[in-house]
Amino acid sequence: MSGLTGKLGKYQNEVPSLSSVDFGRYENIFKVYTEPTDGKQFYFYNILNKIEFPQNLDSDFFDLHTVHGRLPLTTVSHQLYNTMHNWWILYLINLDVLRNKFYVDGGIQLKFIKPPYLGVIFREMTNSTVFGNRHF
Repeated sequence: MSGLTGKLGKYQNEVPSLSSVDFGRYENIFKVYTEPTDGKQFYFYNILNKIEFPQNLDSDFFDLHTVHGRLPLTTVSHQLYNTMHNWWILYLINLDVLRNKFYVDGGIQLKFIKPPYLGVIFREMTNSTVFGNRHF
């Protein structure tokens, strides 16, 4: 593939020579590209891709969580989802509160996707149309 604008690749879980990634991991949202060099195969993500949540998502998908004490988003993710790997969802949904921080001060309320709806949201992200390297 020449450059980052060529044909779409495959998801990491579809490439037998790469290790499998859990369904909800950020890395599994984007496709892997490949570039053969000197007889070796190199895989990479297009780091220009990003995810933006639309403002009109159904409020039934969300709830609020008050953080007790200053905590990293990985810890809050573990408290809410039993995995630290969903920190990025908390970050993206709460950009207006977090700005450029990856921790939360005590007393702050975060919006989060209710656990039963995570699968639906992940599927929609991977099935979404990509416009200018942005997933909606």
